[in-house]
Amino acid sequence: MKSDDDGTLRGLKIRGYRRRDRAEVLQIAAASFDGVSLDENIQQHFGRIGHEWRQLKQQAVDYDLGGNPTSVLVAELDGRIVAFACNRLYRQRRIGHVANLAVAPPLQGKGIGKLLLEASMQHFRDTGMRYVRIETLAQNEKADRFYRSIGFQEVGRQVYFFKEL
Repeated sequence: MKSDDDGTLRGLKIRGYRRRDRAEVLQIAAASFDGVSLDENIQQHFGRIGHEWRQLKQQAVDYDLGGNPTSVLVAELDGRIVAFACNRLYRQRRIGHVANLAVAPPLQGKGIGKLLLEASMQHFRDTGMRYVRIETLAQNEKADRFYRSIGFQEVGRQVYFFKEL
């Protein structure tokens, strides 16, 4: 693996998820979505409903870790998990879906997310997928720029509404 100027990426390895990675993946999930999580938005408007939003994000990621572990990829650096991508396969439509992608906050912006997304797209090709899908909230401007920079096209927007009964 080539390194950037400060050596950050030297030794980075993208590989398949292993059960022993779970705690580190969930820790990254809790740390990486500040300001860009639907459950955080709900919590800000209505207060905490059940679990705190970070726990809800961890539960969503854990669902993929348990239900589709062979399509989850991790980035490992110096023996630590520093990023992950939870991928899903919609075989009939030949669509690969990156359901969650996160890089540990101190390492964001160093190219790890791009390498992980490229590895996810290769995984999709290898499993017969023809398209790749990923989504983000409109408020996540960093992700919007990132996805567009590697060729994704916006195809629609969804508005989330919430109301107390």
